Amino acid sequence: MVEAASRVVDSEEARAIVGDSVRRWTMRIAIALSTVFFLLANCAGISNPGLEYDELLFVNGALGAPYHYQGFIYHEAWGIPTMLMAYIGALKAWLYYPIFTIFGVSVDSIRLPAVLAGTVVLLLAVRLIYRLFGSWAAAVVAVLLGTDPAYGALARTDWGPIVLSSLFRIAALLFYFAFLRQRSVRYLWLLSATLLLGLYNKLDYGWFIVAFVVAATVVHHRELWEIAHRRLVAVLSPIAIFAVLGVVALFVLVLPAERVPLPGSHASLGDRISEVSRLFRGTFNGAAVYDNMTGSFLRHATLIGWLIPYILIASAIVAVWYLLRGRRRPSSDVLRNVAATTTFFLILFVVMAVGIVLTRQATGAWHVMLLWPLSAFLLVCLLMTATQIPIVRLSRAVVATVLVAIIALTLTQVRTTAEYVDAYRSSRQWGPFWSTEIYAAARTISRAAPRVQSVITVDWGLGTQIFALGNEAVRDRFEDPWPSFTSPAATLAGLRHEWFDDRRVIVIFHAQPAQAEPDTTQRVEAILKSLGSRVRTVYAGKQIEAKEVTPG
Repeated sequence: MVEAASRVVDSEEARAIVGDSVRRWTMRIAIALSTVFFLLANCAGISNPGLEYDELLFVNGALGAPYHYQGFIYHEAWGIPTMLMAYIGALKAWLYYPIFTIFGVSVDSIRLPAVLAGTVVLLLAVRLIYRLFGSWAAAVVAVLLGTDPAYGALARTDWGPIVLSSLFRIAALLFYFAFLRQRSVRYLWLLSATLLLGLYNKLDYGWFIVAFVVAATVVHHRELWEIAHRRLVAVLSPIAIFAVLGVVALFVLVLPAERVPLPGSHASLGDRISEVSRLFRGTFNGAAVYDNMTGSFLRHATLIGWLIPYILIASAIVAVWYLLRGRRRPSSDVLRNVAATTTFFLILFVVMAVGIVLTRQATGAWHVMLLWPLSAFLLVCLLMTATQIPIVRLSRAVVATVLVAIIALTLTQVRTTAEYVDAYRSSRQWGPFWSTEIYAAARTISRAAPRVQSVITVDWGLGTQIFALGNEAVRDRFEDPWPSFTSPAATLAGLRHEWFDDRRVIVIFHAQPAQAEPDTTQRVEAILKSLGSRVRTVYAGKQIEAKEVTPG
């Protein structure tokens, strides 16, 4: 009898070991395949679409700003750029300084590091879910994030920018949950540093900080109080330093940025909610980003825009159960802990979404990317919650439903990503602000620049690219006076006198169908027409033109 029982125990242990091994290898294979998919998809045709204006706003700072042109150098300290704009710090510029020093400025040295950094963020997100839920959940989130076309497209171009913000959000969550699990104060120091760096990188990270504090207070206040009660001084030290530096940031960064006039939505609150909802769906399903880049309609959007209301409603049900009943269960209860994590991520999502709605200037795809990757996290949370429902039939039905949603979403994400990759590999014409003509224009202008006094861009959406891709002759002579040429107060005679009389200058502008600001191209063409034989063509494309003007 004893020997038989021993054999049964040994058999069960063997099956458990095999099961653990299968789970680990499944996770590793899923992570590896998802990572390779992400890298291949987002390195394909890396020069497409063309480099975009906002994508390159950090380049002047990364080069050390030694030129007469001081665009996107909002503030310096001891000759080092510290702020690129009132609400964007110079952290990305500092990180790219050694890259440009070694490899120079090119589409490869700009985009490949962004893709690699985006991959690191993806792997950190997988690591977070592995720590929270284990191997199967990590495998699922790896597939969801690795095939996400919206994150891939925005990370590839770091449009916003969004990569460093995503890195600091995921790192903050990793450090926070490590602090809760291990109760080591070093994670609290790392968390504080990460939150401050995220805020310095870009001020919209402040909404993540607010949401994070609210979520931690609502969900984990008992655990946090218990830790603080046992090690009060050790816990309060990083919190106090964070609070002091946060107040300094408020007065040095946030409040001055609030005074900077920026375009924003003037919709009513109800319309604003609808506006942000459409922006979220269009961004995350891939359609809005694809349309902006290509100027054409995405044939196959992902299902996330359709799924997200159901994900939020189901997560809200779990959160209500946790807040009313679940938190009374023992801290070792698996269902309680999964529901607590679901509630935490849901609060993060809702508070940040409210922040985006209230921030009238938040009108771009990069703004709603603050919510990435919470929809995928919540979907995985729902799957793990379903596995812990005590009613077996209900558990199986909910697990099956969530799995169908995950599989369907993944398949549509792969299909949408394939459509993006087809565009990347094609020789198509891109949208005017993503035009690949910028490469040929920059090369041609670089050859012509040594013989002129100035190189100027007179429409929005060209300056940072010409400056970044141009040679030293271009950068030494570069100016970006597009606000003057778009100002209704400026006259043609005044613009001609200021920029063209008695000067040898190359002027770069969009062709009429591609112009960013109304009537800019018409005004420039009217000035050039009045100069007659002083004008010759340097570059003529379908979307970008460059003319050389000689002294009269």
